[in-house]
Amino acid sequence: MSELNEAGPSPRGNPLIWISLIVIGVIAYVLFSGNRDGRLPGNDPDTSVETVNTIASVEASVSAGEDETEGIIERGLLVPPGMRAREYIKDLRSQGKPYPLEQVYEKAQQHLHEGSLADAHLLYFFAAREDHLPSIMKLAEMSDPTLFRAEDALMDDADVIQAYKWYSKAAELGHQLANERVDGLHQWASNAAADGDPDARQLLLNFK
Repeated sequence: MSELNEAGPSPRGNPLIWISLIVIGVIAYVLFSGNRDGRLPGNDPDTSVETVNTIASVEASVSAGEDETEGIIERGLLVPPGMRAREYIKDLRSQGKPYPLEQVYEKAQQHLHEGSLADAHLLYFFAAREDHLPSIMKLAEMSDPTLFRAEDALMDDADVIQAYKWYSKAAELGHQLANERVDGLHQWASNAAADGDPDARQLLLNFK
């Protein structure tokens, strides 16, 4: 009897047994209590409610007649800078003169508005060589240091020599504003040359 009395505590008084029973109960509750983690019954356990909603949204869009390829970038459609203008000029030359210079200018304006500077510049240049005054003036203004806008030009900086060249050509064709712009370049060059600008000094040689 004394040996039995010296044995460990009875199950009723052992707290570890009660803790074990509680843990087992909690696990059983979690396993059999239903969908409390946002997952759908009978589906793949990795398919969350958010994923299902996304799929439903795409299916609804397709059912409504939307193009499921919309917004996908077609890499094959990307073209090098200036390629569209070159192809357009090639077609114009194949048709022969007279060229539709107003149409060329409008197309250049459209490219400029879209930010396709290489295409715009090539079309302005093509039309300018055919004595199209608006194109000549556009090239001059894109190089004019008093009007220069980096977002509209292929160059990082103004090119006063190019501006003078194109303004002079427009002036020879009788464009009054071009004469005024040449005078403006002369004034700019006089001021800039005094500050040591080499391009201004070079331009002043044309006024002697």
